[in-house]
Amino acid sequence: MNRYEKRLSHVRTKMMEQGIDTLILTPGGAMRYLTGFSEDGHERLIALVVPDDRPWLFITPALNAAQVRENPAGIDDIRVWDDAEGWETLLASICTDLNLDIGIIGLDDNMPARFAIRLQEKLSTALLKLAGPIFIPLRSVKDNIEIASLANAAEATDSATAIAYEVCKAGATEREVANAIESHFALVGFEKTFETIVAAGQNGASPHHHTGRTKLKLGDVVVLDYGAKVDDYCGDITRTVSIGNASAQVREVYDTVYNAHQAGLEAIKPGATSHDVDRAVRKVIEDAGYGEFFLHRTGHGIGLDGHEAPNIVSGDRTPLMPGHCFSIEPGIYLPGQYGIRLENIVSVDEDGYPRVLNAEIPPTIPMVG
Repeated sequence: MNRYEKRLSHVRTKMMEQGIDTLILTPGGAMRYLTGFSEDGHERLIALVVPDDRPWLFITPALNAAQVRENPAGIDDIRVWDDAEGWETLLASICTDLNLDIGIIGLDDNMPARFAIRLQEKLSTALLKLAGPIFIPLRSVKDNIEIASLANAAEATDSATAIAYEVCKAGATEREVANAIESHFALVGFEKTFETIVAAGQNGASPHHHTGRTKLKLGDVVVLDYGAKVDDYCGDITRTVSIGNASAQVREVYDTVYNAHQAGLEAIKPGATSHDVDRAVRKVIEDAGYGEFFLHRTGHGIGLDGHEAPNIVSGDRTPLMPGHCFSIEPGIYLPGQYGIRLENIVSVDEDGYPRVLNAEIPPTIPMVG
């Protein structure tokens, strides 16, 4: 078996366990995981149909047919529709052939409502369920090839750090800094994982600040969150710098976040759960008096999607297993002042301990500009 045939076999086993007769997947991580292919059809339906005991097939608009036929999984049953006809008639005939009107159908968790609702209307007697329970346990445990791809993505992401530090200067705008990072990725042949976040001064107190035209100035603390994608696998790191000398308070907060990050790494060991890692990180920040300013979970899984299982969050008793890959990214966000977040990607090795995929985080805040 090639890797896609093996994945199909595992998915079909999970389908039986979940009582799902057929999967219908639109472009995204689940489709790419199964086939090596995912092309955004925008308002047009591209779908992978996976029966539990019959050959799988693609549905595609005519303008994407050539791309779909090149799918790495070698699926050769390609059903094509054109704009005049629309996709509903074609899918209805497939559903009739597969008796889906009386079946249990798993839809990928990110299927657009414009498709999911039309499917519900067409298959009013079928039971539609989310396919997440099938894919989460399979995709969350990476094989050696996937981990190598994630390590390459981490290395590619790290390659922008020196440039990020160089362009962080008083007078530059957040957007100029982000453009420099993203231009570097483009020049060396990588996609960006997500829209780069550059958050200067009080903007850094918003964890998902939208990079804008704010000018960096002397004394600003700047949060830099960026990532490169390699072989479809995602990179993601966050660094925080000071424009010029950092104040004593900034250095104290940075030290707290750094120590929290280290505590998270130390908590990754055989038998540890997501909850254990989150609590280890959160305790450092709480003990320093900043608990109310840590606004999010400690980390998220990463792979073909920038955010996937496992989540590193309090209350999640999921055991950490070899092959799990996720971020450790504590942060402290002081409203009206600044924010500090530090993030690296780690994988759990065969012995249950962490392997850090990114370059080491600076133990003291870098002073740039």
